[in-house]
Amino acid sequence: MTACVPKVSREWIRQTRQIFRNFLIQTQFPNPARMGARGPEFEYPEWLIMFIAILAVKCKCKTYLAIHRMVKEYWDDIAAGLKIKLISERQLRDRLKKICHFPGKPAAFIFQLFPEMEQKHGRQRRQDDDPGQRSGMASKTKGPRDHPARAHRS
Repeated sequence: MTACVPKVSREWIRQTRQIFRNFLIQTQFPNPARMGARGPEFEYPEWLIMFIAILAVKCKCKTYLAIHRMVKEYWDDIAAGLKIKLISERQLRDRLKKICHFPGKPAAFIFQLFPEMEQKHGRQRRQDDDPGQRSGMASKTKGPRDHPARAHRS
């Protein structure tokens, strides 16, 4: 087991990146390729964009510009072993939107892979997330049979 590294550091990024890559390999996560009329293959792999989304949640980035600043600061560790230049802010924003990651509303896969981030991000389960629970208000409201019948129009 790896040593626990507090907060976000270069060491934490390297450890988490390796764990994330291993997970994707073990689960046989497909790496989509874009060929034909839509253009050449992606220069930045899908897993890299997903990893950037994970880092954005960990760093609590509130805007796409803040996410790009964070990426710029840690690019050597994020893209280690890849021979690609820094992704532009516009391209990063577009790719994050495609995986449904928005600042303040992270992609669902992040909390599925890292449940501990859900609590730290401040996301709380809503009462209607659990279908077995009923709110106090819903049980106090009258059902349709408790209301008087309406007069029919002629």
